[in-house]
Order: sequence, then structure tokens, then C-alpha cells
Amino acid sequence: MSVEQLPWAVKYKPKTTAEIADNKDAIFELSRWLKSWEKGIPDKKAVFLQGPPGIGKTMSIQVLADEMGFDMLEVNASDYRTRTRLEDLIGRAATQNITIFGKRRLIVFDEMEGISGHEDQGGISAIVDIIKKTRNPIVLIASTISEENEDKFRPLRELVIIIDYKPVPTLEVYKKLEEITKHLEIKTTPEILEALAIHSEGDLRSAINDLEAISRGKKSLNISDINNLSNRDRQEYTPILINNLFAARTIQEARKIINQAHINYEDLFEWIYENIPLFLDNKEDLYNGLLALARADIYESRARKANYRLQKYMYNMMTGGVALAKTRSEGNGLKKQIINIALKHGFTQNSFIFNETATGLIIKPTKYLGDEWRKLNEAFRSQGAIYVRGTGSWSIPYIRSPQIKWRYIRTYQSRMKLKSVAIKVASKCHTSIQEAITNIIPLLHIIMKGEKEKTSTISAWLDLDDAEIDWLKN
Repeated sequence: MSVEQLPWAVKYKPKTTAEIADNKDAIFELSRWLKSWEKGIPDKKAVFLQGPPGIGKTMSIQVLADEMGFDMLEVNASDYRTRTRLEDLIGRAATQNITIFGKRRLIVFDEMEGISGHEDQGGISAIVDIIKKTRNPIVLIASTISEENEDKFRPLRELVIIIDYKPVPTLEVYKKLEEITKHLEIKTTPEILEALAIHSEGDLRSAINDLEAISRGKKSLNISDINNLSNRDRQEYTPILINNLFAARTIQEARKIINQAHINYEDLFEWIYENIPLFLDNKEDLYNGLLALARADIYESRARKANYRLQKYMYNMMTGGVALAKTRSEGNGLKKQIINIALKHGFTQNSFIFNETATGLIIKPTKYLGDEWRKLNEAFRSQGAIYVRGTGSWSIPYIRSPQIKWRYIRTYQSRMKLKSVAIKVASKCHTSIQEAITNIIPLLHIIMKGEKEKTSTISAWLDLDDAEIDWLKN
């Protein structure tokens, strides 16, 4: 396969550690550990890289191996589950620290989460024995160690250094996508690249794959192209899991959600937070549910900084704590939200017909909505609704995906205006941009909205263009 035919995620893979997007602390710690082998065999002869998929765990060790002159022996752990198969493949290589070509050897076990079940206990114990006798550095790679696989990996914990990899920040994903489009001379816009970056949820590899999917055979992109992106497999089952979570009657039943989830706990947390008002439509229930989520967030923070064993309390609060908060609610939160939106726009409940289907709520107006239709449509869409052309109705799923990223996309232009105005205000007022945003711009908004004669004076002083003036006034 020629270079041009390679998938873009491979074609634009970093060649050096300097080119790797983010996770600099993790890569530095990994590099320092590998360099320690130059002085002899260290106390910890293995490291465990953990983090979500697509963020560069395997790629970073491949790049480091090339830079530091290691011959890397990479094994997919899920393909070699038993002690016998692992020892046949790795046993001798672990004790021979120099290859026949004179290179130092590096052993990598990827996809460690694939080792599960009774048959695999031999596989885990075999890896423990290999680590104990190895004369070569060993790298284990897996998704985040959570409570359900904690017991499985416990024999390894005393033998390894755990290095955490984080999702790639949206800005870093954006920069990489921008770099690729410039190299390929593909015309695009910041909104499109930002939408792709947010949609990736920190998974750089999937962001590049998405860009490739919508760009093949094109020299320019428009915003409609990203609407064709399908949600990934890990999200297809999430609405079902959320529904099961709120239907759970015991902590044990709710805790099963974690084991069935195809997304990491941060994303699951966002799904639960987004849908709490839809299921817990009683104020007391909603308060208790949000309180449980807040406690889950505290436990997660403390587990990350101090003691990973606190994670089990996070899971209990995030699932069981939320599920058991439902004592008085009827589960009509979605309809209540839609009615409240209608009331805010001057309509009554009788202005709409509500039909419940197996998957969601159909809302159809009973009369002409006039000029308010556009504002109402935007408000409904912010709740996850889709306007169905030809029927004159909106369709809203009972369980909606987290809307914060799409709200972030929709406010892109406004945020850019805020940034440009804040820079000018900060410069003129000799203060920080944050101070300008927090304390000065709100006052300017009030002044310019209420006193038209001062608008021109302020605008000239700040050197604002027409678009910035309109934004600041409105």
C-alpha cells in the first residue's frame, strides 16, 4: 500500500514525541522510566498505560521506541489469553535483552482489558511471572482501570508504575485537523473543524477518521457534511442503559450499568446529568439526584488524587444514588420542559398536540405560530428536538445525548465576538481579559443598550466594528 493510500490516522501519525498532541506529562514519565534502564534493571520493571481509546497510548510508546533505539515486540494480550500461549511467545524474549541485530528489546502488551474470565486468570498470572523474571522493559496498555476489572489487575499493581493518559483537549484536536486540511489544501471553516474536534470527545484518532470520511474526493467542506457523521457504536446502547438506570430499584441493579456501558465514566456522567430532569420531574427527587451526582464528582476527584479505592463510592453515587432518588417523580420531565418553553414564548399547552411514541415525543402545533416559530424551533432544538419537514411537527427522543457540546458549537460566533471585544476592552482598560469579561463587558452592554448617544463614543474609543457593536448591544 502506497503512502497516499494509507488511512489518514496512520499517514499523519507523529514521527517524534514533539509532534504528539498533549499528554506531555505521561510521555515524560514514560520516557524517564525507559531511560532508567540504561543504568540497569530498575525496581519497577513494567509500566501500565491507562486511558480512553484513540488518545495516543500505543502510538507514544512506538515513537519512543524508535527514538530510543528499542526493538519493540508488540503483543495483543486479548489474542494470547492463556499462560501456555503467553509463555511460548514471550518467555524467552523476556530474558534476552539484546536482539540478534544488537538492539535493546521492549515488550508491549496491548489491549489488556481483553484478558477477562476464568480462562484468563492464567494469562494474568503468566504476565506477573514474566514481569518478575524479565530483563527487558515491559509496557502494559489498557483502558482506564475501573472497579469491575480492578480485582483482575490487582496482582499487577504492586509490580508496575501506572501512567494515566487523558483525552486530548479539543484545541489540540482542532490544531491537528487544521494541519491536515492545510497540507491537503482542503478548504474548510473553523466551525467545521471545531465541531469535528468536539464530536471526537478527546479521541484524536476518531477525529482524523471523521475528517477523512467527510473529505474523501472533496476540496472543500461545508457545515452540512458533519451532519452526516453517525454516532459511534459506544453511544448506540447508551440511551437504553440510561433508561435501565432510572428504572433500577436497588444499588446492585443500578451498578450493572457501569459493566454494560460502552463509554467511559466521564461520558456516562454527562449522559446521566443531561437526562436527570427528564426522569426526576419532582423537585425533591431532582435535588437528591443532583446531590448524588455532586458527591460522585467529589469521590472521583479524590480517587484520582489520593486513593483509587474511592472510585467504588463514585460509581455507587453516580448510579445507585441517582436511581434511588426517584421516589415521587412520574417521568414526565420532557413534556414539562417543552410546555415551559411554550409558555415562555407566549403559547399555552393547548397550542400543541403531544403524541407519545415508542422512542420519543411528537409535538405538533394546533395553530399558526407566526414570527415566534423560529425562536421556538431554536428552543426545541436546544432540547434535542428535530423538526420533521412535511409534517409540521417536532420529534424529541425521551433520552437525549449531552447537548453541551452542540450548544458550544452553536455559540461559536458569539464566543469569538466576546473574545475579540474582551481583548480590546482589556487593552484599553489595562486589565486582564478575564476581568474584562466578568466585570466590564456586562456594564458596557447595559450602557450601550440604554444610552444610544454613548454607543458611538464607546465604540470609537474601543475601535469596535459593526458586528462587535451589534453583539455588545444585544
